[in-house]
Amino acid sequence: MSHPNIVQFIDCFEDDSNVYILLEICPNGSLMELLKRRKVLTEPEVRFFTTQICGAIKYMHSRRVIHRDLKLGNIFFDSNYNLKIGDFGLAAVLANESERKYTICGTPNYIAPEVLMGKHSGHSFEVDIWSLGVMLYALLIGKPPFQARDVNTIYERIKCRDFLTEPEVRFFTTQICGAIKYMHSRRVIHRDLKLGNIFFDSNYNLKIGDFGLAAVLANESERKYTICGTPNYIAPEVLMGKHSGHSFEVDIWSLGVMLYALLIGKPPFQARDVNTIYERIKCRDFSFPRDKPISDEGKILIRDILSLDPIERPSLTEIMDYVWFRGTFPPSIPSTVMSEAPNFEDIPEEQSLVNFKDCMEKSLLLESMSSDKIQRQKRDYISSIKSSIDKLEEYHQNRPFLPHSLSPGGTKQKYKEVVDIEAQRRLNDLAREARIRRAQQAVLRKELIATSTNVIKSEISLRILASECHLTLNGIVEAEAQYKMGGLPKSRLPKIKHPMIVTKWVDYSNKHGFSYQLSTEDIGVLFNNGTTVLRLADAEEFWYISYDDREGWVASHYLLSEKPRELSRHLEVVDFFAKYMKANLSRVSTFGREEYHKDDVFLRRYTRYKPFVMFELSDGTFQFNFKDHHKMAISDGGKLVTYISPPMKAPHIP
Repeated sequence: MSHPNIVQFIDCFEDDSNVYILLEICPNGSLMELLKRRKVLTEPEVRFFTTQICGAIKYMHSRRVIHRDLKLGNIFFDSNYNLKIGDFGLAAVLANESERKYTICGTPNYIAPEVLMGKHSGHSFEVDIWSLGVMLYALLIGKPPFQARDVNTIYERIKCRDFLTEPEVRFFTTQICGAIKYMHSRRVIHRDLKLGNIFFDSNYNLKIGDFGLAAVLANESERKYTICGTPNYIAPEVLMGKHSGHSFEVDIWSLGVMLYALLIGKPPFQARDVNTIYERIKCRDFSFPRDKPISDEGKILIRDILSLDPIERPSLTEIMDYVWFRGTFPPSIPSTVMSEAPNFEDIPEEQSLVNFKDCMEKSLLLESMSSDKIQRQKRDYISSIKSSIDKLEEYHQNRPFLPHSLSPGGTKQKYKEVVDIEAQRRLNDLAREARIRRAQQAVLRKELIATSTNVIKSEISLRILASECHLTLNGIVEAEAQYKMGGLPKSRLPKIKHPMIVTKWVDYSNKHGFSYQLSTEDIGVLFNNGTTVLRLADAEEFWYISYDDREGWVASHYLLSEKPRELSRHLEVVDFFAKYMKANLSRVSTFGREEYHKDDVFLRRYTRYKPFVMFELSDGTFQFNFKDHHKMAISDGGKLVTYISPPMKAPHIP
């Protein structure tokens, strides 16, 4: 083969022992070596490389050659950094384009599912296209999409679908909502709704099963107090409501968890141990991964359902009103859903709306809504939806239809626009109430979703933090009132002091914890179990700090030379982060230890949001690090504000 992006075969010869193949030299390594050095590549680079790879694949396939082992390690750079596909050791030449191959071969991370599962159906050119997709993902993300520790897990992930499309999930969610509404209308709480308890019938409609933990309420106001459920799906009020109990809303929470899991591929509060899962649920600690395509409307619905306060969760009637359900909606789910994502792209908007109505009717949602006396206003709204959809169906059934052969191009385009406008008008009417409600909520309550925070288990510790917040807020309010009255005389202004602040930090909470350096040069690590080790910079000493149900926090002081054996590993982690921060991070201010800094200070709480990071120190200082590298510290009970600009200048504002 002769192609500018395929390693050139030059010659071949052999002796008594070996066969020698002489190939074009590629002196600049492979794509794999580049990725190891760079971690990820930019999209412009990947576009360039993908174009060259596609050209080479097209050339091979035109000659009926399947490579069958395309991977980053088999794609090389020539002297001009153009790509060359090499290593044709597993390649196959087809006798004709319809021939199939049946050998199971390839590299685990790049092997196509039909190679693994196609013992009888075989495989063909498409396996190279699959490998191209894997390489494209790896170059942009930094690792193959099905990466796992062992080969069998990789193969299982390739065979199975990790997450579902939004049209599928809309269909499934509607059926689940219908079943939940039916249960609740009979005062039954399932209390163990999870993906493993929802089954497919022969037509791939969903069926809720396993009522082993279900409870029947004597009346709608009764509460249940038993802590039960599956860790990933359990509602926060079940974990924390020893005295207040729980009710129907726990099933709504589980619905939100299932919705997230279907769209993302794993539950939102997933962790290695149960206690961490519970703590994440209590704090509503979840986020949406950037590498998973999910619409903003879907995120809004999930966030609203996963509200910590059960009262704030939407009812099943309200869930059906969300704009997310106005997206592409299939008439049914094909039997191939278990192995491949169905394609619903050709379903028009107006047909999706008809399918949505049909699914609601079959799930008894429209029927139950219309007979719900308590939700009379909702009933009228749903009835208007049904009426509008019926009119929409009637409109499409009675509209004139010209055969394509008799329709001039301009006429067809013009007519298509009329249909789109009419359908869009009806869609807008149907979604108006939901849009208005969502817009009002967005204006009144823009939620900050924590991407990372430490979990505080002690109630007294939480009370101490709440007291510090209250004290600081009171100080700010008093200062603002005094400012409006003309301000305080200089003699009464607080003495300006440099606060202790966090000057460096590393969030490694996925393994160890949160590491930080203070302006005093002290190094601390807030471990995932809530304990802290603070190594002092001016002495060979350290503090070990843990939660206490009576005091909030208890600190033990040790000499490094007399450290307890059980804390040796903790100090190794502290030393590791100290070296890392010294080598890789810059200090954010010139603050240091002052004479008035009598007590050692440690980090009690950190919370990471997208716009900023917040630190709360044990001396009552609140620090905010913003994305634009500006920083603000509020100290002295809210009476002193320290502002740090990127050049590390720090004016104080009493």
